[in-house]
Amino acid sequence: MVEFIEPFRGKIFDPACGSGGMFVQASNYVDRRKKELADDTPKEIYVEGCEKTLETVKLAKMNIVVNGLKGEIKQANSYYENPFLAYHKFDYVMANPPFNVDDVTLDRVQNDQRFNEYGIPQKKGKGGKNKKDANTVPNANYLWINLFATSLNERGRAALVMANSASDARHSEFDIRKSDFQGVVIRSK
Repeated sequence: MVEFIEPFRGKIFDPACGSGGMFVQASNYVDRRKKELADDTPKEIYVEGCEKTLETVKLAKMNIVVNGLKGEIKQANSYYENPFLAYHKFDYVMANPPFNVDDVTLDRVQNDQRFNEYGIPQKKGKGGKNKKDANTVPNANYLWINLFATSLNERGRAALVMANSASDARHSEFDIRKSDFQGVVIRSK
């Protein structure tokens, strides 16, 4: 993914950063490129990441320090929180988010501009886990795709790992896929 988007300088965002592995790979890429170019200037990348689990946030913070990166990791659930005000902000987005999450509360995301530019998958009726009558997003894969696309600035590039089923999902996901992603290229391997 790093080789595809070539994050040599700028701001990198991972809204589901785990222990910061994408940031470490970006750092390694920059180190390799700087060596090839005989460039001894400081790294010009800044990383910002969200992670839901506190223990993993601590690992991510350690990883960015150990790898000579500048940035910030915050404990947050990216569906419901936007601690970096990510809308149209980043040069790069890289992520390996959790797949096929089915218990994101629609009422909590439906008015968030990060998820509305291309449309939110919807279903009515009983919600996901532990939500008796809540309206939920049937599958959050398209929330992630929305989040990645809307976090990029006008020249930004993204790479993400996504479940194969995201490329052929039906119902409201199909309608979203037909929409104009305004220059966003979605490729799958």
